[in-house]
Amino acid sequence: MTKAFDGGVALVAGGSGGIGSVICEAIARAGGNVAFSYRSRKDAAHQVTAAIEQAGQEALAMAVDHTDPEAMKAFVDAAAERFGRVHSVVYAAGPHIPMKFISAITPAEWKKIFDDDVNAAFNLVWAALPHLKAGGGGALVGVSTAAVKKVPMRDICSAAPKAAIEMLFKGVALEEGRFGIRANCVAPGFIDAGLGHELIARPGIEEWVDGLRKMLPMKQFGEAADIAEAVVFLLSDKAKYITGQTLAVDGGLQL
Repeated sequence: MTKAFDGGVALVAGGSGGIGSVICEAIARAGGNVAFSYRSRKDAAHQVTAAIEQAGQEALAMAVDHTDPEAMKAFVDAAAERFGRVHSVVYAAGPHIPMKFISAITPAEWKKIFDDDVNAAFNLVWAALPHLKAGGGGALVGVSTAAVKKVPMRDICSAAPKAAIEMLFKGVALEEGRFGIRANCVAPGFIDAGLGHELIARPGIEEWVDGLRKMLPMKQFGEAADIAEAVVFLLSDKAKYITGQTLAVDGGLQL
């Protein structure tokens, strides 16, 4: 792979997850040092650190409560202090989502989901923007969902927060472009990794899963690497004139 990054560091919030971990590894293979946060999956974080180092890059892993702005700031500041310039920022985190009809969601569940996802994404952006500006610019990518463009049945707890996150990143693109900062999103469809894998592999719903697969124009589910490669592209100079966009990596789900 052509090296897309030189020096500095890429930040990945949610780097121990099924998709976030593969994003970390893809950035490392493209020549980037990676600082990533995780909530509680310490063993998974160790594995991601090992993969980054095996790719020849340096890693920093920190357990972070993403809903705590000061904890997020401490993570970002620690990465900048160790590696110098922050050139890339990825939000790949998100809570477990209850598959419920809207009528069955409680106000407390709704509030928690927005706290755990939308506020977490904002905290990362808030903490990282000063470092991106100080370094002369950079790129942000938020991992969203293809469901944002297609009202989902029993998946509003995923789509609604990600819609807010997409708008946040579009706002960053509009306001911060003059400082050399780009912001985009990648919208996965049905991906056989992370929360998607948990859904697809759930016992007793094989017929439903097969129906989902047949519904897709490409007739197959995606892989974490499909999302990771799209993220690396949008972070790299190959996408230097792309900002404020959402790239659907969904096998045609939105069609």
